[in-house]
Amino acid sequence: MTTESGIAVDGLSLRFGAGSPVLSEVSLHVAEGEFVSLVGPSGCGKTTLLNLCAGLVPHNGTGTVRVGGRAPVEGDPRIGYMLARDSLLPWRTALENAAFGLSVRGVPAAECLQRARAMLAEVGLAGFEEVLPKALSHGMRQRTALARTFAMDSTVLLMDEPFGALDAQTKLQLEDLLLRLCQQHRHTVLFVTHDLAEAVAVSDRVVVMSSKPGRIVADVPITLPRPRSIRELQKDPRFHALYAQLWAHLESGWVRHEG
Repeated sequence: MTTESGIAVDGLSLRFGAGSPVLSEVSLHVAEGEFVSLVGPSGCGKTTLLNLCAGLVPHNGTGTVRVGGRAPVEGDPRIGYMLARDSLLPWRTALENAAFGLSVRGVPAAECLQRARAMLAEVGLAGFEEVLPKALSHGMRQRTALARTFAMDSTVLLMDEPFGALDAQTKLQLEDLLLRLCQQHRHTVLFVTHDLAEAVAVSDRVVVMSSKPGRIVADVPITLPRPRSIRELQKDPRFHALYAQLWAHLESGWVRHEG
């Protein structure tokens, strides 16, 4: 596999102004079509790393960041970014919200609506196209946000705890949906989560970061076969062994840093 259409971070160190370091000697490669999760303590620089990859934060430190072989720039159409909040526009329908990213990129209106309608159907929202966000459940709003993200057909997806605010049942449903979409569309994904079980369930690899300044302390391959079912994984002893392994790495990185 190659990182020419993926993400390549090499020897990255960063601090903001005269403050303490945020990231220290981070090297991370995400190959084309690979799904990699980042886990680590709050404040360890996970979101900062995503923002650097999206071109939203200026890279004034050392080392390099490349997405698709080039330095990232804000507004790069190859990159899609999904946040924990759905960020739907309240005055637009589900269809208009799902089409919004495409319209910002200058895609003709008819094509925007066609692609958005198809993606809403993929996420289980056929029939809700004309509904405003206030009439959608939290889970349905996140499905709309997923449709908006995948409709743009970016080759690289950056996802910052997109299911972190959901209840447990809705979260499992959307994790299954994300697995299906990623298996079907084969995007390159860098996914931030605090949920180790979620990281094991959706990823090809899980990268563990230490507390601030963020360093990579482990890179764990997830050898569970695909396609996967979130519910079925709960019964698999390999799933629980990987969870325990990640927890040990996370705890070890925190202890080493604090010590």
